[in-house]
Amino acid sequence: MATVLCCIGLLNVFAQTSNYVVLSSSSDTTDTYYQAAQTLNNYRGGQLITFNPALVDSLLPVLTALEPRYVAIVLKPIELDINFVREFLMMSTNLDTDPFSDFAYGYITGATGQDALNFVDTIIYADSHNIQNFPLNVSGYAASSINYVYTSTSGFLSYLNPPSYSDIYLETNDNGSGVDYFNANTGYLQNNKLLDIGYNGDPHMLWLFEGGNTNPSPPVWSYDSTKIEDTAYARAGITSYDIAQLNLYPAVAYNGACHSGEPKRVMVEGDIAATFGDPGSYIKFYTMSDTFSFALNMLNTGITGYFAPCGANNANDQGEEIYNTFLYEEPLGDIFKRSLDGVVMGFFGNRPALKIYQLGDLAYGCDVLTSGSFDPANWSGACYMLGGKANRIYFGDPMYNPFENNHSPSLDITTASLDSISPTVMDINLNFNKPDVYFPIWDKFHYSDSRIYYRVELPDYVGDITSFQVIDSSGAYYTAFYAIEKFDGKNYMHIEVDIPDDMYGAINYYIKFRINFLNTVDNEAIASNGMVVKVFPNPTNGQITITFGKHSAKNISLVITNCSGQVVKEIGNLSGNSVSFDSKDMSSGLYFFHFKGMTAKGKFVVE
Repeated sequence: MATVLCCIGLLNVFAQTSNYVVLSSSSDTTDTYYQAAQTLNNYRGGQLITFNPALVDSLLPVLTALEPRYVAIVLKPIELDINFVREFLMMSTNLDTDPFSDFAYGYITGATGQDALNFVDTIIYADSHNIQNFPLNVSGYAASSINYVYTSTSGFLSYLNPPSYSDIYLETNDNGSGVDYFNANTGYLQNNKLLDIGYNGDPHMLWLFEGGNTNPSPPVWSYDSTKIEDTAYARAGITSYDIAQLNLYPAVAYNGACHSGEPKRVMVEGDIAATFGDPGSYIKFYTMSDTFSFALNMLNTGITGYFAPCGANNANDQGEEIYNTFLYEEPLGDIFKRSLDGVVMGFFGNRPALKIYQLGDLAYGCDVLTSGSFDPANWSGACYMLGGKANRIYFGDPMYNPFENNHSPSLDITTASLDSISPTVMDINLNFNKPDVYFPIWDKFHYSDSRIYYRVELPDYVGDITSFQVIDSSGAYYTAFYAIEKFDGKNYMHIEVDIPDDMYGAINYYIKFRINFLNTVDNEAIASNGMVVKVFPNPTNGQITITFGKHSAKNISLVITNCSGQVVKEIGNLSGNSVSFDSKDMSSGLYFFHFKGMTAKGKFVVE
């Protein structure tokens, strides 16, 4: 495929036409990292852009002009750290005026360029060999108090009825029995479509030692980079060395362990002091060897996608990503975008403002910043919980959609309906019906109870929102708020309601909102004689009413035509000052009307 090189400042754009963009930090055509980018770009028919990862904001004008729907970022692992992840997220929200990311994206990397190319080739192979039809076998492993393999699903996963399910529970102790049990049962991890991994860990391993981060034996040492990979200081856990031996194709892995997505350059924080040393009061960075990195070795096991945090996080974020994977029939880049949407809502609908870390800076203080009406000092879960969600990343092709045949309508516990009240007033009804099993609905950013969140698609004619209020609810709520997003040609209202209900129990909740808005469709026409003609609702998908002022005309008929001028409906013998009819038998589109017997006309839209 021929490409044309165009230079734009520090960017090189290989001009093609697509809504898919591949960003490459390498411009050397002999570099296998570049070849990984080119291979994915050729497969998706996208546009290849080379850029300097130290200048993330230099991408903004080019991406704004291209308006991509999907973006893959191909980087060397040393370039992909917590600061790049945060800078790229913030940049991705600035292509337009709303606070949400303006495209879905995923990361591609590997310990070597060949590993990155292998990762891309593996994804392409799965995608081109009907991965959608692969059985929904689910497995995983987690720290526990016993060694045992559970083969029965629980929580929302029970609604998916996977043909095979196995969760390897590993005993937490210092004698290594959990590690031995894992190595004896790795067969359960093979031939799965999804891997669920958790919970406590670091960039090297899942923790299985006693005492956790606060009271391990031997005690935590002060930060010393020479000790981190020294086996004399190793603790019990499932390490990068254990993972490196496995073939996990074609699974997509979801990891809730902190820092398990940091491929190379680690920001050492107090939450991993037991294994990386206590950094004290100042920020430290450590560069791992390739073999020591859990993420780099995981990406080389034949997996086709990997969700993990590039820093601290809360494992509930991993649960949300798995839940959304099966709630929506979307590519994995869109599933990840929904996680980023959750970050925006954590900021109360404001654009995310995230701390960027510098070596030697004080390690204390909040990792999210004030943005618009949001002040993290006012919310108990804002610092670190919200920043942790922003640390989540997706390794993989953003258009890859292996689970499109595994959607379960039983997971649709929130539903919405819209009622038009007038041309500029609408009611939105939310119904939330959660069964008595675990669903990831924890409101960990604001009030620490339960969270109802739903993205409502608004009709095209709804313009700026002038007011938003709750007019009815079945129970108490802490707060209810919204944020508007223009995305993929659609108009969305993201709504969050934080309620005091127990997130682990059954919840049946109803809430109604009334919004006032500017109507972008002309619902009023002036006849030549000064008569005002109004149409409501407009657009419509059912009953529609056309009103007109006082008149002395007789034998009035309403004539409706389509865009081609063909008469599609005629209603005669009108009396009074209005006429109503059902539009359900009319195809979607724009229609024009006029009256026989008086000079008045207008138009309306059927959805």
